[in-house]
Amino acid sequence: MRLKLALILLVIVLTPLALLAWLGFRVARIEKEAVQHRFHQLLLGKLRETRSVISDHLMQKEREHLKILRAVPIETTALRDLVRSRPLVRQIFVAQDDGIRIHPPLEGPLTASEKEFLRRTSEVWKKGALAELSGPPGETTKSEDGSLFNRSSHHGWYSWYWDSGLHLIFWWRSPAKQIIGFEVDRARILADIIGALPDTDLFEPSLPDGRIALTDSTKGTLYQWGSYQPEKSEAPRVSLGLDSPLKAWNLSFYTSGAGFSEDIGRGAFLNLLFVLVAVGIALGGLATYFWREHSREMREAEQRVNFVNQVSHELKTPLTNIRLYAELLEDSLPEDDPRGERYIEVILSESQRLSRLIGNILSFGRKQKEKVRVQKSPGSVDVSIRSMLDLFCPSLDEKGIRVTTAYGADAEVRFDPDVLQQILGNLISNVEKYATEGKLMEVTSNQEADRTTITVSDRGPGIPLRQREKIFQPFYRLSNRTSDGVAGTGIGLSIAKDLAQIHGGDLVLLRTLQGASFQLTLHTPGKNRNDSADS
Repeated sequence: MRLKLALILLVIVLTPLALLAWLGFRVARIEKEAVQHRFHQLLLGKLRETRSVISDHLMQKEREHLKILRAVPIETTALRDLVRSRPLVRQIFVAQDDGIRIHPPLEGPLTASEKEFLRRTSEVWKKGALAELSGPPGETTKSEDGSLFNRSSHHGWYSWYWDSGLHLIFWWRSPAKQIIGFEVDRARILADIIGALPDTDLFEPSLPDGRIALTDSTKGTLYQWGSYQPEKSEAPRVSLGLDSPLKAWNLSFYTSGAGFSEDIGRGAFLNLLFVLVAVGIALGGLATYFWREHSREMREAEQRVNFVNQVSHELKTPLTNIRLYAELLEDSLPEDDPRGERYIEVILSESQRLSRLIGNILSFGRKQKEKVRVQKSPGSVDVSIRSMLDLFCPSLDEKGIRVTTAYGADAEVRFDPDVLQQILGNLISNVEKYATEGKLMEVTSNQEADRTTITVSDRGPGIPLRQREKIFQPFYRLSNRTSDGVAGTGIGLSIAKDLAQIHGGDLVLLRTLQGASFQLTLHTPGKNRNDSADS
């Protein structure tokens, strides 16, 4: 019992803790994922801001380039002077509407710079990319790096890869439908972009220690700033590509693993652990309190049972003497003294009833402390039934209860007569107490194989359906007129059922239209079988 209670209390403590831990870990994980998502969006937002700075710088350069192209005369000497005077302009070109090159001139001597430019852009001229820029308005074409060119646009960027990396051309369509453009010096434009970016010792307190790197198409670092120093093989937390014409370049954000997202996630799990410990202590304290209270009540109940057992044992000796001398007195009374005989019958009847009560109390006490043992011996069940009925006949006759019997268990079998008589005594005593108005009790017995069945029925008020199972509980008594004014301990049927089960059978209440009918089944093997061992 104590082990069972300990297991129940353990389940009561661990079940809510397990559910709370599962729910807490789930909430903490979701919270951590949400924090990490916000952290990712924050880093991405910083990269978008940086990309916006680069895009604004390129737009400013576009306006400057347009001023240059609109002002330059379409004449070889002026174009060559422009290249020499503008560090940003690496080489300039002019093409007709049909894509035929005007400058560098198709005929005539070329400078070394112009020859190098034509060599770098040979694939561009072969593919006719510049000719496509002057095609019918409204159509679009796609350059090799994926940049879109709207043929109805008046200016834009063209990018291509050659030798060491990305090369850029800024072009403008003149009112005369000529394409004028120049190759931008990559080192110069990179220097201008870097000049628009933060310093390399940038430290932003709103973010964990980090570093932003600008990389080219080969993943080579062009520029970086921030206080964090990433490992060589460390992957960026988030990356973002630049807008055209620098789509091959990327912005990458590096940050340490000790960012605030991990700190917040660790804090959530620490809070969960604190809550689990607090709830566990509270539930453990409550379980300990219930354990101590139960143990105290069990000790007190055991003390009461021991006290009742001791008193009952003490009562057995004087009760036995009372019955003995009452029977001796009954034998010595003259036959013409009916009043004395009636008194003696009352003394014997009440002493027998008191003996049954003491037997019930002692059986209940043994049940609470240890398993009751039965001792089977050869005998006739019907003989034990008749013996019990003889003991109850005086009191049953006095209350006007007629007894009918149908015996069918007279074969010699092995059973415990003391157990059988105690069970029958409880059943017949209940008829005597609660079913006097029915004026009838029927007792039947039957034997089949190693089973003996005994039925005790009456015509009393019966037992309500909702209380049919409760009557076998200890100390339970019907709270209606059938028990009003009737004395009893409420343990008789409980003891009878337990004894029947220990004897290998059972005691059940049958469904009847009137009164109550109890069916007792016992395991009663033949006399040749050695079943003296207890069930």
